[in-house]
Amino acid sequence: MSDQNPFGAPPAQPYGPPPAQPYGAAPQQYGAVPPQGGPVPAGYAYGYPQPVPPAKSRRTLWIVLGCVAGALLLGGGTLGWFLWDLASRTGTHKVVLPQSFQGVERDDDNPTARTLQSGLADVYSSGSNAWKPTAVAGVYPDQEHGTGVIVAGGYGKVVMPESELRKFLEGFESSGKAQGTTFGPRRTFDPGPLGGYLTCETMKAPEETDSVCVWADNSSVVMVLSGGPDVEPDLDRAAAATRELRAAAEVAK
Repeated sequence: MSDQNPFGAPPAQPYGPPPAQPYGAAPQQYGAVPPQGGPVPAGYAYGYPQPVPPAKSRRTLWIVLGCVAGALLLGGGTLGWFLWDLASRTGTHKVVLPQSFQGVERDDDNPTARTLQSGLADVYSSGSNAWKPTAVAGVYPDQEHGTGVIVAGGYGKVVMPESELRKFLEGFESSGKAQGTTFGPRRTFDPGPLGGYLTCETMKAPEETDSVCVWADNSSVVMVLSGGPDVEPDLDRAAAATRELRAAAEVAK
């Protein structure tokens, strides 16, 4: 398991008050840095002292981010096949994440959202393709229930969506397994009225198991990760939630 945030040290404040450790707050051992920099003393998180909670309550978000980073950077970016327009059906939609999803507000100031957005943009802009995909990322943290939804991906002219979905998951799994994360069997689901492809699987990190779904079509390849430390994954429900989010987010240009 990596002990370093792939996008740098987390910002000073996670989602809520420090003791609550809401969804998306990074554990101390995954890159928290005291104000003066340098090694993290025991009992510190994000620059202020606090009790170290039991291991079972630790969030695994930075493991997730490591998987995302590995998936995107594998071979110059697994979404690097946004190519020239070979058919009129490519690039007809864009992805605009809704302000709220299932009653939870999108947190635009969330450090996870910011690092994902900037990381995706950097990966896409560094590619050699003439067409640069547009990065999208967002976090919907449900602090009341300790759960949340992370969205990351891009939209553009996707010539081979099924292949892109498969390569995204292969890169995601490869990076995750290197950090001690395991994945359940992939399952395909009805993608809904927008068509394309939808695949989901479980991702088991040391302290929790989350649901991972990826949709792909000729305009977008987007991952939706959901769960929490006390939530039992349900892929049927995760697929339904992904279709719901996609219906709200993927709009015609």
